[in-house]
Amino acid sequence: MNLVSLIKNYATPELIATAAKYLGESEHSTSKGIEGAIPSILSGILNTSSNTGEMSKIWDLINHQNNSSSLLSDLGSLFSGSTQHTSNNSIGSTLLSLIFGSNNSGLLGALGKHAGFNNSGSAMKILSLAAPLVLSYLKKKVKTEGYGASGLSTWIGSQKNEILSALPADLSTAMSFISNLKSTSTNAPLIESKSGGNNWMPWLIGLLALLGLMWFGMKSCNESKLKDEMAKKEQEMAEASRLEEARLDSIRMAAKEALDNMYVGLDSAVRVKWLSLGELIKLDLKDGSTLTIPQNGVEGRLVSWIMDSSKLIDKTTWFDFDRILFETGSDKINPASKEQISNIVTILKAFPTVKVKVGGYTDNVGNPAANKKLSQLRASAVRNELVTMGIESNRLEAEGYGQEHAVADNQTPEGREMNRRVSLRVTHK
Repeated sequence: MNLVSLIKNYATPELIATAAKYLGESEHSTSKGIEGAIPSILSGILNTSSNTGEMSKIWDLINHQNNSSSLLSDLGSLFSGSTQHTSNNSIGSTLLSLIFGSNNSGLLGALGKHAGFNNSGSAMKILSLAAPLVLSYLKKKVKTEGYGASGLSTWIGSQKNEILSALPADLSTAMSFISNLKSTSTNAPLIESKSGGNNWMPWLIGLLALLGLMWFGMKSCNESKLKDEMAKKEQEMAEASRLEEARLDSIRMAAKEALDNMYVGLDSAVRVKWLSLGELIKLDLKDGSTLTIPQNGVEGRLVSWIMDSSKLIDKTTWFDFDRILFETGSDKINPASKEQISNIVTILKAFPTVKVKVGGYTDNVGNPAANKKLSQLRASAVRNELVTMGIESNRLEAEGYGQEHAVADNQTPEGREMNRRVSLRVTHK
């Protein structure tokens, strides 16, 4: 596997966005900086791998107690300002000193220019962030494969071509040892004959001629058999493709039928609106439970937001229920709404530390005080339903806002419909 690509896979768009904010640089520059920093660090380790003394120091860094592979599942700690963050920076700085020495201004300048950084210190910061990431991946590899220090050195050496190929040209020029790495052949040396003369040549020619005759004889016998096998394989692939397409058609038909059954009895306009949320999909939750939800339903967006560690609690992020109905002018919940409320229950059970607030809203038609009371009753009705289905009451709040906080123009029927809603906000993760 390509070592550089495997490590770069951890530089997700979310991580790059967080790093960009931490550096005060654009996401584009930060991405280019990380893409240059990872092969630069690996090149430095590769250059050091032949020095047993220096490699033993890197080995100690890899096995440092604070440098566990858990960093790979919590990369946000690189920017947290915590004790772990300080330890990661210290380990990163030590590694950079080992592989590049104290005189690395040329590399820093080249990396800053390559990435297009605006701040002079960003190149050093991006290297210090990438270093513990590289070390953590190497530790994961060591634990998985059971490598010792020499085994790790050998494995990194086998990745030399991929590492050097991933290194941008301007960074390669800035590191003087790269030319030595490129000039070192990875091919095994040819073994010269120690016996005098070329007496073995006639025997070699004869052997090659014999092998040639054998090959032509076997070729004619096997050609027909090979054609038959290829035709059979093509038939098998065509049949497999047909069966797979039939299976997918069956799944699509079953999903459509499930949607039709789910929304039976609804007003035709509501039915069209709910069906427009897309086909049913499976959503697996971390506690092992599975939801069957419309592809564009609010449940998927809510779960993604909860699981994204970069999303912080605020008072403006609301998730509008898209399949909740009430009897006209009443807080009585239409039975068809129970399906979405049940989904929210399943999500809250999968994330037991999450607390939420249910908000009720109306359009501006009628008396404002009456509207606010109705919105409170509807928000409370949804909250009470969640409690009835098994969610602890201390995890739930409900508040009616009436015609406040409109999300659309109340001058149009469509806008008023959008403003008549029930929403949910996460108050604690």
